[in-house]
Amino acid sequence: MIEENHSNSAPIRLVHLQLLPLLSGVQKVSLDEFSKIDSVKYEPILVCKESGPLVNAISALGFKSEFVPSLERDISPKADVKALLDLVKCFRRIRPDVVHTHSSKTGILGRLAARLAGVPMVIHTVHGFAFPFAKSRFVRYFYFLAEFIGGLLSDKVVVLNITDYNYAIKNLKISESKVHLIPNGVAIESFGAAVSVRKEYRQEVLATEKDEEICIAMVGRLWAQKNPLCLVEAAKKVIDRTDIPVKFFFAGDGELKDEVERKILEYRLEGKVGILGWRSDVPKLLSSVDVFVLPSLWEGMPLAILEAMASKLPCVVSNIPGNRDLVEHDVDGLLFEANNADSLAEQLIRVIEDRQLRERFSNAAFDKVTNKYSLARRMEKVTALYESADESPFVDALSEVDSDGIYVTRRIS
Repeated sequence: MIEENHSNSAPIRLVHLQLLPLLSGVQKVSLDEFSKIDSVKYEPILVCKESGPLVNAISALGFKSEFVPSLERDISPKADVKALLDLVKCFRRIRPDVVHTHSSKTGILGRLAARLAGVPMVIHTVHGFAFPFAKSRFVRYFYFLAEFIGGLLSDKVVVLNITDYNYAIKNLKISESKVHLIPNGVAIESFGAAVSVRKEYRQEVLATEKDEEICIAMVGRLWAQKNPLCLVEAAKKVIDRTDIPVKFFFAGDGELKDEVERKILEYRLEGKVGILGWRSDVPKLLSSVDVFVLPSLWEGMPLAILEAMASKLPCVVSNIPGNRDLVEHDVDGLLFEANNADSLAEQLIRVIEDRQLRERFSNAAFDKVTNKYSLARRMEKVTALYESADESPFVDALSEVDSDGIYVTRRIS
């Protein structure tokens, strides 16, 4: 129940904090949750930097968004202090029962702001620990310390794979009772378009009319984490080594887009490698290509892989935590050595040249995602966390934090 400030019938006010209003994997986790949540029991609200595709999608579901323009991805002490204060004001005005944060820096600021604002329940999802891949030692230490402090500020920390689960407990010293391993899930029924849709999409969007032409796609943001340049390098090697007609497509955008385009021109891959930009028709795209690729350097548990598996696509992905939790090498897909274009090209050629292998991987991948990674299964576990506020060590301490009475025992049970 929620005492004093809410009647027993009032919905649980749930805030998801994201940085950018994109529709990439991290943001789609929130969108998927909003699309399936019980709107009678919950009042979900998105908080992010500004308006954009995610905000539009949330609005289409009938839910509200709030903006904090001072949020920035890069470290900036002055800007970060302002963002922290703005978040505190935002949370005090919204008065959420639960704040659920995502990503590294936004997650740290959001958790601290939620505590300062007196929010009863604070949950954070780790979408892959990024700081081990930081370019400078200072940034690595900064984020390690920030994640350590963030663990102390959290009631619950959700991780998506066993590697991050062990790291959170052993290295960040987060209490085992706080850490919850809850894999991502996908709305399987939303994927798998009809054959007629596939033919039309290949002609109109992918500009290919040959059934024998193998179309390969990467879906994700074009930035360092996703490592799109590795795929461009591999694409050149594949095209040089096989006689089978093949095309590569990037569905996404980001700060590496210009560099990807330069590499395409440098390698004379125009007409063979294309950038489609952000797509609102990803299910149709995935049903129209033949192979899915993800060359990431780090991940939590990529929704893009789950969506590809739900689309019955063979997946060729980098051998890193998160990816290998989903794809078992030579069983339902292929793994390649991370950041190794030769290794990626070798595995791509295997699936390009073997139709039966593609079919075997496709069927096995679909069976796995159907049985283990449904969105409904994930929602059951996540909402159970939202409704466990009595376990919070902060609830009683914060129940009288505001002298003006904003938070007076807002306890959920």
